[in-house]
Amino acid sequence: MQPSKVGRVLASDTSLQPVIEKARQINALSKLCFDFLPPGLARLVRAITFNNRLEDRQLVLLAASPAAAAKLKLLSEALLTYVSQQGAQVNSVSVRVQPGAGADPVAAARTPRRLSRSALNALQALHQRLPDSPARTALKTLLDHQLVPARAGEQKA
Repeated sequence: MQPSKVGRVLASDTSLQPVIEKARQINALSKLCFDFLPPGLARLVRAITFNNRLEDRQLVLLAASPAAAAKLKLLSEALLTYVSQQGAQVNSVSVRVQPGAGADPVAAARTPRRLSRSALNALQALHQRLPDSPARTALKTLLDHQLVPARAGEQKA
């Protein structure tokens, strides 16, 4: 594959070679991380730097949320072993959370799910038929959560 015009220009400038080499290292390590991590977690993680000093060859990863960072920290030793086995000269993995990423964006965008009226009617009828049991108690809790907001909305309308 022939390098792009921008790639040829960057490659011809000798003063940029250290930057280009560092970008290649980070890209290669990022690919190794993506290959190792579960797909859902891999989408939330990005390699942002690689300190290449002999005594501390540290891979720094950026997690999109605190939850992703926690999962990544649990996997960091296994990840370190994996990238080392692949030939990367890394001594440690550091995890950071992206600044300003307070809440999980997926969780913040969720809207409560509502059962249809026919489903609610069927569950209410089932609740009436069930004898006292943990299943009946759980069903009552579900119905209470489904019916209270709906009734509050009906009163406002």
